Amino acid sequence: MEDSFSEIAALIGDKTRAKMLSSLLDGRAYTSTELAIFADISKQSCSNHLLKLVNGGILKVEKQGRHKYYRFADDKTATVIESIAYLLPPRNAPQENKIAVKGIKYARTCYDHFAGKVGVDITRAMVDMELIVRKEDQFSITNNGNEWFEHLGIDLNLLRNKKRKFAFPCLDWSERKFHIGGALGAGFLIFMLENDWIRRIQHSRVITITSKGRSELKKNLNLEVK
Repeated sequence: MEDSFSEIAALIGDKTRAKMLSSLLDGRAYTSTELAIFADISKQSCSNHLLKLVNGGILKVEKQGRHKYYRFADDKTATVIESIAYLLPPRNAPQENKIAVKGIKYARTCYDHFAGKVGVDITRAMVDMELIVRKEDQFSITNNGNEWFEHLGIDLNLLRNKKRKFAFPCLDWSERKFHIGGALGAGFLIFMLENDWIRRIQHSRVITITSKGRSELKKNLNLEVK
């Protein structure tokens, strides 16, 4: 076990591969050329790193036409990679508390669900409104929650039938609190994107909250965001 652990740690601990893995945490698949640009390395070097990550079970490759696309092997792997950032010590905590949180710490994707301060605030608002309740390592939907999600047009039965955890507390590395992961977290992120509550920033995990999103979050969750 110790040898296997060391191999995995070395695999993801390499600085170049860490950049590539960080890029993939936006939930999208990328070609080796794109990942080479993100990591600022040659295509040949990138291919060697990708081969190691695929053989190590961290990534999987999918072929579409003439192109090969790389993504995380599964959502569990992505969650582990994201969670590693939680081990980083907070920097200048007293000063940071006086400064408005922005950028990637404010609103971002955590693989395929919402993270950052806004993601944590959404989760807290859902708990406060008794739409969801935490039971150890998972979130459950209350009767009020069922009606709330149904009113928005989110199909909970469809999300429950996906071959993954339905809803679990995902530890947010920047807030040191939990946001919603799993099928429910992914489903709500897709809903917000499709309804223009939020927008992605190209080649970034940062999320922008639209004016419509601010209005809808206030109306539906009594949550004020900037």
